[in-house]
Amino acid sequence: MRYIKVLLLAVVFFLALVFFFQNQGPLSKDMVLTLHLFFIPPMHSIPLPFYFLVIVAFALGSLLTLSFLVWDKLNLSARLMKHKWHISNLERENAKLKKKSETETTKFSFLHRNKENTDGAQSVATKPVAIAEESLVPDPDKH
Repeated sequence: MRYIKVLLLAVVFFLALVFFFQNQGPLSKDMVLTLHLFFIPPMHSIPLPFYFLVIVAFALGSLLTLSFLVWDKLNLSARLMKHKWHISNLERENAKLKKKSETETTKFSFLHRNKENTDGAQSVATKPVAIAEESLVPDPDKH
């Protein structure tokens, strides 16, 4: 793709040179630019060849386009850096929350294990009584 762009640029440059060489007569005529403002007397430039004005207009357009492209690139780079910074902050916050969740989970599992151990000790002692109570009490849902 890069080679195609370079080839097209070379063709455009060649055609511009052909245009200037074939139209030297009309493009060599001198022009005087005049600026009319409301309260200031008109200002006139020195006589300039028309091709000079065309080249200056092309150069100014190129510089203006280049400045817009640079501005856009800087703007996009700044936005990208801002979003990367925001993403890194969110990742750090996510890591902190995961770590906090893991510590809470270990605390919960420790407490749960302790509760099971204490419940297990109580259930072993009360288990024969519970079985005896179940066998003596009739279940109304079984009929």
